[in-house]
Amino acid sequence: MAGEPKNESAESEAYPKPRPEGEPPGVVKIRGLVEAKLADMFDRYVVNEQGNYVLGLDTARVFVVPTWLEDEQTVIRIFAITNLDVPVTAGLTSYLLAQNLEFVLGAFALDVDNGAVWFNHNLLGGFMAPEEFESSIAAVAQTANRFDNEIKDRFGGRLYVEGPNSAVPAPPSHGYL
Repeated sequence: MAGEPKNESAESEAYPKPRPEGEPPGVVKIRGLVEAKLADMFDRYVVNEQGNYVLGLDTARVFVVPTWLEDEQTVIRIFAITNLDVPVTAGLTSYLLAQNLEFVLGAFALDVDNGAVWFNHNLLGGFMAPEEFESSIAAVAQTANRFDNEIKDRFGGRLYVEGPNSAVPAPPSHGYL
């Protein structure tokens, strides 16, 4: 909470920091910025086995994934998986593409093999402003919350997170991400 002194051991438990091996120095630097901003923005987040930051907002589970391109430019992927086991139909793909035309930030993506609908947005890590990062997380979470039930009702499948209480990340478990 704001204004209270931080307990070092409690903070390290609340914000574990596993790191994938072999990351370029630019990604390590971006991780520090991401962790500081997430700690300012949220009471709780987790870091999964792959080093992805995971947070829950309403019925959205948002993933923040620092990564790099071949030339070691850094990228921050921010995404929410809105639905799973959705039958892939022409109606679904048309709907997702039509919605994409309306978005200022982010876009829907479809994992055809798993019937999974994602909403994602990427940032160039080397040029990221803290306000841009915060706005991007908000846009991804709000869009996922806005559309997840509509997609389920119109096209079937299930929500990635079935209720607001389950959006807060649980300890890492095996499954779809």
